[in-house]
This record gives sequence, structure tokens and C-alpha cells, in this order.
Amino acid sequence: MALSQKTWVAACLGVRLLMLAFLAMALQLTYNNLHNGTRLDYSSWHNCNKLKSYTYAMVAAGVGMAGALLQVPIAVYLLCKSKRMAPSVLVLDISMYTDIVVTTVLASGVGAGFGATNDALQIIKYGIDWTGDRNQNDPKGDLTSFFNKGNVAISFLLVGMVLSVFAAVVSARLRARASDDLADD
Repeated sequence: MALSQKTWVAACLGVRLLMLAFLAMALQLTYNNLHNGTRLDYSSWHNCNKLKSYTYAMVAAGVGMAGALLQVPIAVYLLCKSKRMAPSVLVLDISMYTDIVVTTVLASGVGAGFGATNDALQIIKYGIDWTGDRNQNDPKGDLTSFFNKGNVAISFLLVGMVLSVFAAVVSARLRARASDDLADD
């Protein structure tokens, strides 16, 4: 049994709204982690905990949210008008290519965030001699906790990226179906 176009559009709308929620959580958690993340002051270490990759992940989440927000009204319009007229192929093309671009940006943000976090944790674990810091406030534990919180935030970005892949697949399916309908006419 084939699903109707209205079902595909509704599924795409649901995926985009869920993606918006996960990207908003990723953005909020990354922002909080960057600004409130450590107990100690690392300004003498050139703020080693302020990774540019986390800033890039925040920008990627913002781009993903903007792409999804721009497509929600289109999906609502397609839901309301689906019985009366066929969707414009141009609108479906723009939607599909926007989903592909957003997915690519989110994938690069996920890669940058997880890669930098993993590298930083490896340096903290094996690359720094912490024996001279025994009387201080445990900078190794503080930084490890900070970067583990970063992993949680990037995990939300990963879920948003997977949802973006689903939205791209649904957009491609809707676009292919519109092409088939035009060919039949």
C-alpha cells in the first residue's frame, strides 16, 4: 500500500519539528557549556577549554534550525493545499536541496565537535603531566567533566543531523513523486 502525498508531507513536517527541538537543545547545551562549563580559570593556558569546534557546532545547529524553520511554513502550505492542487516542482526542488545542504552542514558540525572533544580528552588523559598540580583544584577532572558535557551537546546535534537525513529522504521522495505525476500528465 503506497502512502499518500499528504502522509509524506506530514511525516516531513514532524521530522523537521523534532529536528528543531534537538538542534535547539544542542545549541543551548553547547552555549551553556562554553560559558559556564569549568570551575577553574584557564586564562593562563590561553583558555584551552574554549574550542573553536564548539563554536562551529553552534553555528551548524543555527544553520540547521534556520533551514528547518524556513521549511515548516512550506510543509504546512503543502498539507493544506494537497487536495486542491499538485505541489510546485520548484518548491520541492528548493526544499530538497535545502535539506541536503543543511544535512551536510550538520554532519560537518558533528564531526568537528566529536573530533575536537576526543582529541582534547586524549591530550588531558595522556598528554599532560598532572603530577605538579596535586595541591590545586583537580584541573584534569574539571576539564574531563567539561569535555564530557560537550559530548552530550554534540550528541543532540548528531540526532538533529540524522533527522535532517530523514527530512532529505522524504523531500527527495516527494520530488520524485511530483516528477512522476508530471510525466503522467
